[in-house]
Amino acid sequence: MTLTRVIALGLLAVFSTACASGKAPNPWLCAAAGAAAGGGAGGYVGADNDRHNDRKGAIVGASIGMVAGGVVGYTVCSLIGHEKPVEAAPAPAPAPAPAPAPAPTREKIVLRGVNFDFNKADIRPDAAVILDEAASLLNRNPGVKVSVEGHTDSIGTDAYNQKLSERRAKSVADYLTTKGVAADRLSTKGFGESKPIASNKTEEGRALNRRVELQVEE
Repeated sequence: MTLTRVIALGLLAVFSTACASGKAPNPWLCAAAGAAAGGGAGGYVGADNDRHNDRKGAIVGASIGMVAGGVVGYTVCSLIGHEKPVEAAPAPAPAPAPAPAPAPTREKIVLRGVNFDFNKADIRPDAAVILDEAASLLNRNPGVKVSVEGHTDSIGTDAYNQKLSERRAKSVADYLTTKGVAADRLSTKGFGESKPIASNKTEEGRALNRRVELQVEE
């Protein structure tokens, strides 16, 4: 049996023991096993090669075998012990949850009122411009409902002024529907002369009282 084969058998025994325990071979244990196997094999080979002086050949062979076996055993087991285990790739991070959609903001709605000529319920040109703006604003906010409220000055009877205020409110509501505002979003009310915003003792005050106001319903 050659020196190399004996060393290999010694290391195989060490590896088998390490695998059974689930641990990497200890380099120093491998060196000891390799030295022992190499020494024995070296002594055998040395004695066999120097038949005229068996003792001397065995000692020389054993020394060489121990050194060679120890070096080989330590080197091989060191390499095995330093092999890095293959690590599993980390799981991908979960995708971030989508951000919640921002809540819709409602546009601030400010509707201006319009005025009327004395004893009239017709839409004046200056009032049409204001109502066109109101219709555009309402069409951008389809969920908003509006109360259309008519008023008069104090000239005339209460009953007459009540009817006139209702006609003025209806005139404004009808105009808004022609501009695309749904009729079910508009309610009309007449208050006659009961809610003046200015004095009815002057023409200027009475002109201000002849009006229709647009109130946003919450």
